[in-house]
Amino acid sequence: MRILAWNCRRLASARVVRALLDVQKLVKPDVAFLSESHLGRVKVEKLRRCVGFDHLLIHESDGRSGGLLMMWKKEVNIQVNDISKYFIDVSVHGETVWRLTGIYGEPSWEHKEATWEVLRTLHGIMTMPWLVLGDFNEILYNHEKDGGRPRTQKQLHAFHDALSACQLSDLGFEGDKFTWQRGKIRERLDRGVVNVQWRQLFPNASLTNSEMTKIGS
Repeated sequence: MRILAWNCRRLASARVVRALLDVQKLVKPDVAFLSESHLGRVKVEKLRRCVGFDHLLIHESDGRSGGLLMMWKKEVNIQVNDISKYFIDVSVHGETVWRLTGIYGEPSWEHKEATWEVLRTLHGIMTMPWLVLGDFNEILYNHEKDGGRPRTQKQLHAFHDALSACQLSDLGFEGDKFTWQRGKIRERLDRGVVNVQWRQLFPNASLTNSEMTKIGS
């Protein structure tokens, strides 16, 4: 199974939709999780048909911000667990049932703890092989950042502590080290984290960071 996670930043833009189509043709994902879609349900349904998926789940955007979307092919058996502005949490049913959570971390500094509280709450709901994938809007180490002011140890420890409490560890990656850029600042804000059961279930799984897509206005 191939899963695409992308902070698309405004799917209302025709250029972003074209970029998504290009990524879809290249990756051929079975499941796609998109954050910051900035779309309502009617436009999302049109997008789903355009990119060739059969099913979708959505947390609609709040005005011109936010919005989460998960789409998947009919060959994938997905059942929804819960949805909020921070995540779409589902169970994937096959020979073994496992859990997939697409996440979008709180972007504002003063509310970062909300993301870690969400993770802890999700961890307490059920125990099964678990993959959490998406834009956490935070780094784990200062070497995951190039340019700008380094994170404080308190900020870094908050992310580490949340993953430890949830028994999740970084999946690692291939490809580009950084997943976000603004001016001369680059950071690794997107990642996949898994528990031991998921690693054992999919020992050969890998995550690839594609090159950051630059899209004009």
